[in-house]
Amino acid sequence: MEEEKFALSPLPDTPYKLSEWHKSKVRPDYHININSMFYSVPFELIGKEVDIKVSPTVVEVYFHHMRVASHPTLYGKFGQYSTLKEHMPANHRLYVEQTPEEAMRWAAEMGHSTLQVVTFILDHYEVEKQALNSIFTLKKLERTYSAYEIEQACKWVLEATSRPTVKSVQTMIKTIRKEDERKASEINSKTTDEKYGFTRGASYYGGNDR
Repeated sequence: MEEEKFALSPLPDTPYKLSEWHKSKVRPDYHININSMFYSVPFELIGKEVDIKVSPTVVEVYFHHMRVASHPTLYGKFGQYSTLKEHMPANHRLYVEQTPEEAMRWAAEMGHSTLQVVTFILDHYEVEKQALNSIFTLKKLERTYSAYEIEQACKWVLEATSRPTVKSVQTMIKTIRKEDERKASEINSKTTDEKYGFTRGASYYGGNDR
């Protein structure tokens, strides 16, 4: 044994503890419950059954033998949440990403005019949270309107006033949408008339065929 000592590794600082395996159904809020602590998984797995490997240091979640999530093991008060942003649906992610930096990044993606509006809002609200809530309302327009429409509305609002508000952008974008729909309707009507138009005979105008 003496000649083999050089090949032995030192003992770990803490004794080895076996991991525990659990099964759990993913909750509607895309979290699993382990010992009254809640860990997120990709939201696409809502309602699916997953396997969970729990050790003193890490919680790992598997679906069809593939690891889909990993969290440090939570300790202390029951009911704590460990939530990763990449596990969230887009609309949830939109809600939590409320920082001035994120607001500016989003606005820059929309266009120069949107960036001007967002910059004005951030600069002129006394309370940052109020400014971010206002910008969040602006961002929610993406659920109904395209980036082009948002940018165009901001551009027209800036041409009309030096003090843009989210309310004015909301009003403008609705006006733009209605005007576009009206023009599209006129074009469709004209196209239909040209396609299905017909020439009326003399009898229609009171003439007599002899």
